[in-house]
Amino acid sequence: MDRGGVFSAMIHFNQSFEIDAVLNRFVNSYIRCALPNRFIKMHKLLYEPCFDLYLAYCEFNQQYFDMNLFDELSILLPTQLQSYPTVRQSEFLAGRYAAKLALAAMPEKLCLEQVIIGGRKEPIFPKDLIGTLTHSDTMAMCAVTSSKALCFVGIDIEPIMTKMDFSGIEGKVYSARELQLLTAKGINKEIAATLIFSAKESIFKAFSKQIHHGIDFHRFELSELIYLGHSLSMKFDVREVNFEAQIMVSAKIHKKHVLTLVAQ
Repeated sequence: MDRGGVFSAMIHFNQSFEIDAVLNRFVNSYIRCALPNRFIKMHKLLYEPCFDLYLAYCEFNQQYFDMNLFDELSILLPTQLQSYPTVRQSEFLAGRYAAKLALAAMPEKLCLEQVIIGGRKEPIFPKDLIGTLTHSDTMAMCAVTSSKALCFVGIDIEPIMTKMDFSGIEGKVYSARELQLLTAKGINKEIAATLIFSAKESIFKAFSKQIHHGIDFHRFELSELIYLGHSLSMKFDVREVNFEAQIMVSAKIHKKHVLTLVAQ
């Protein structure tokens, strides 16, 4: 797929539809099993055999965070995070708990493996796995696969922006044209801005190994919207220094948050 040093990738419409269906099933799925403590309010897991993709999710309550939970849940707190505020530590714990759920469900039974931190603070999954993590201040998610059919996976969750948040990033994260593509469909500006921001975060996570600098939102341009059932897909034209791609991002609104997923 590498032509003259330019990487080109295109996700097919049918695959986009399937990924949207995965996201829809995940949001509407529930599991009933014992919670480990009061910090974890709920959790669930979905396995999608078509992509050999595991999606794990939890909701957490920072009020019940305690440093002892790292030992209780057998999750390693990296040295560089030990001096961080407890809010950041609790979010890290919830994200790694979601990863633990996903890894434990895999045939390899990787529940004892740790998702470590890379040089750019990115999550590093065990060998031969492709994974991604995200969290807000109340939710955390993990997506992971060992399938050779998927090369890029990125997930992001963001609380829907307030008008103050929206005004602060206008022009920095998206163009007026990108916002217009969504608002023209009746989506309010705050949700539209959150959708674009979250989608670009998911793209960056999925292609972080190909993007050697920090995220540049203007290199990811929203070009098309596709409604598939109860889900929304957004096509982005990505123009990086060493590759170009057209990426489909699936999106859902869930509990006053935007959830986006790239899997191809």
